[in-house]
Amino acid sequence: MDELIERMPEGYEQACFDTKAIERKREIKNPASLMKLILLYLTGGYSQIEMSVIAQELGIANISDVAFLKRFAKCKNWIIWIITRIIPKPIIEYEMPKWLQNYKLVALDASDVTEKGRSGRLFRLHYAFNIIKMCSLAYKITSQKVGETLLNFDIQKDWLILADRMYGTLTGIEYCLKKGANFILRLKYNAFKLYDSGGNEIDILDKMRDITSAVAKDIEVYVKLSKLGLTRLRICAVKIPDDKLDQVERRNKRRDSKKQKATSPEALAMSKYVVIITALPSIITADEIIALYRFRWQVEIYFKRLKSIMDFGNVPLKREDSIYTWLNGKLLVALLIEQMISEISIPPETSTKRSIWREVQIIYRMIRENVLSLSKLLDHFANISLVLNVEKRQRRRELQLA
Repeated sequence: MDELIERMPEGYEQACFDTKAIERKREIKNPASLMKLILLYLTGGYSQIEMSVIAQELGIANISDVAFLKRFAKCKNWIIWIITRIIPKPIIEYEMPKWLQNYKLVALDASDVTEKGRSGRLFRLHYAFNIIKMCSLAYKITSQKVGETLLNFDIQKDWLILADRMYGTLTGIEYCLKKGANFILRLKYNAFKLYDSGGNEIDILDKMRDITSAVAKDIEVYVKLSKLGLTRLRICAVKIPDDKLDQVERRNKRRDSKKQKATSPEALAMSKYVVIITALPSIITADEIIALYRFRWQVEIYFKRLKSIMDFGNVPLKREDSIYTWLNGKLLVALLIEQMISEISIPPETSTKRSIWREVQIIYRMIRENVLSLSKLLDHFANISLVLNVEKRQRRRELQLA
C-alpha cells in the first residue's frame, strides 16, 4: 500500500485536513495512515470489524468498526480531490486516420450499481473514456434520479463524442454544438422531429426503405434547436445483416417483457438498422462514421473490468455517504492501476496483442494479496505480458459451431 500512497498527487496531505477527512488528530493522526486504511478496505475485501483489528495491529489507531465507518464516510471529498488531480496517461496510442487528427475520440456512457440488501438503492456512474489512448477523462457519480445526458459532462472543444441512444436528444446536441464539439450518436425512433431544408417534417423510416447491409446511406436532415434554430445534421444508416436480426428480435422481446409494454411497429422497424446522427462534414463518409461508432463498446468493456475485477458493483455499505465514498474510492484505485499500466514499457512486437483486462487483473490481485512489491512487478511486466497476452482461446460454444 505504501507504493500506492507514493503515487498520490502533491498536496494530498493538506487536502485531507482541508476537506475535513481528518479534523482532530485523536486516533488516526496523519493522512498517510488514513489512506493506507482506505486502500486496504477498498481492495482487501475486509469487513468493518476486520478493519478495526487491522488498524490496531498496524499500530495506526485503536478504533471500533463504527468509528472506522464514520471516518471512511468523511473521506469522499478528499478522494474526489485526489482523483481530479491524477493526470490521465495513455495506456495505448492507437494510430488515428487523418480526418480524426484534430479530435479527441471520447465514448460516454453510464453504468448502474445496486446496493445490497432490502433497500436496493441505485447509483449511477457517468463516464467519459478516451478511446484512442484507452484512458479515463471524466466521471460523475449520482443517484438513479440523474439521467444519461451529455449535460453531465464538461464537454471540451476537441471532443468527438460516441454515445448510445439515451444521449441522442436535442438538448444534448445543442449543448455539444455550443461547446464547439462534435458527436456520433445512435438515434432511436421518434427521439425528436426531423425536417428537410424547407422546414417540412420528414419520416426517417421512409428515407431508409432502400438501405441494405452492404453500404451505409447518408441522409441530410435538419433539427430545430432552441438557441441555434434550424440546424443541418446528417443521418448515417445501415441495415443490420439478416443473420444478426434474430438477436435484435430477442433483445426487443426481453425489453418488452421487462417494461410490460409493447414496442411500436415503427420502433421495431427502426431497430433493424444502425442509425447515427452527427454534425461531421460530408467529406467523412457514412461508412467511416458507422465504423467509428462501433468503438463505443470500449467504454462497456471498461465498466465490465470495474465490476468483474475490482468489485465496483459490490457495495457492502448501508449509509449513503459511505456508498459514495466507496464508489469514488474504487475509481481512485482504478486510476492508480491505469497510471501504472501506462508506465510499462511493452516491446512493439507484442503491443498489438496486449490484453488490458489481464494486465489490470494481475496488478489488482498483486495489490490485494500483497504477493509481490509493485515496483518489482512493473520492472518485469514486459516479460509478464508475453505470458498474459497469449492468443485468444476458443470457447466451448465456438468449438461447437466450428
